[in-house]
Amino acid sequence: MGILEKVAEYQDYLVELASVFDSEFAEDIVQEFYLLLHKYKVTEEQMFTNGKLNRGYCFIIIRNIHFQIYNVKKRITKCELNEEIYNMVDDFDLEKELDWNEFRTKAETEVNNWDWYDKKLFSIYRDSNISIRGLAKETGISFVSIFHSLKKHKEKLKELLKEDYDNLKL
Repeated sequence: MGILEKVAEYQDYLVELASVFDSEFAEDIVQEFYLLLHKYKVTEEQMFTNGKLNRGYCFIIIRNIHFQIYNVKKRITKCELNEEIYNMVDDFDLEKELDWNEFRTKAETEVNNWDWYDKKLFSIYRDSNISIRGLAKETGISFVSIFHSLKKHKEKLKELLKEDYDNLKL
């Protein structure tokens, strides 16, 4: 019998414990509890003391799950559906969208005119979510070399696109 089956014998207690925090989502919290037990490969020594369920450990895990769910709910802002929401679609500015596409095309054209090293380095840095240090570590290229190359080319782009960018902000 695995750890999850042994803990599942205490299902009623766990649901009752979770309902102290949130009676509406108590069973969902317990399901998350089981997923965490499986994910972190909790051992029997952690879950059971002298053959009995470690209730303090369960309380802490369930409380933390409740707070995670609460924080997610708190970040979600609800808005009322009214005329203002429906009219937002009509405010879409096609001309501004076309200007933005032209701006991006101009930037891409400039990047494509660079030599292959700078183009590749810039595109990797721009498209991936990796820091300069991480890029240096993965490629074996000096951090300083990457930093100066990116800095020089960012300044080139800023000079070239400054006027277009100012027009887009209006």
